[in-house]
Amino acid sequence: MEINLQGQYSHTANMLLRQLRTKEITLDEFLTSCAYWGVKTMDDIYFRSLPSRPMVVVEYEGLSYSKRKRLTLEYFTDNPEVSIYYEQKEKITRINKTNLYRLETYKKHIPESDIKNHEILDKAILNFKMKMEG
Repeated sequence: MEINLQGQYSHTANMLLRQLRTKEITLDEFLTSCAYWGVKTMDDIYFRSLPSRPMVVVEYEGLSYSKRKRLTLEYFTDNPEVSIYYEQKEKITRINKTNLYRLETYKKHIPESDIKNHEILDKAILNFKMKMEG
């Protein structure tokens, strides 16, 4: 199923790019079509939860700033969970911000007269913002 969807997505993308390249559609029409396509395929845009903090991270965060500042590389070598946690957290935060930006971009390119799709996007945007604020 996933391969079939990738083929459909690829076909749609190539068709839109061809139409833009041959000037069958304007850049604004291209962006609007991409926005509608994005709304239609919004299932892959969802808020991802941050990873759970391992106990070693909780302990690390409990240290005062001056104690954290004195930690050596050896501490992070002995406790790789700390670095791994922050890397995963940063990656998921970046994905969530990117997905929110995508939703806001779709909204910008869909005509305001299309109330139904604006409501769908408003709901998704609000959901993302509420979850990001915690």
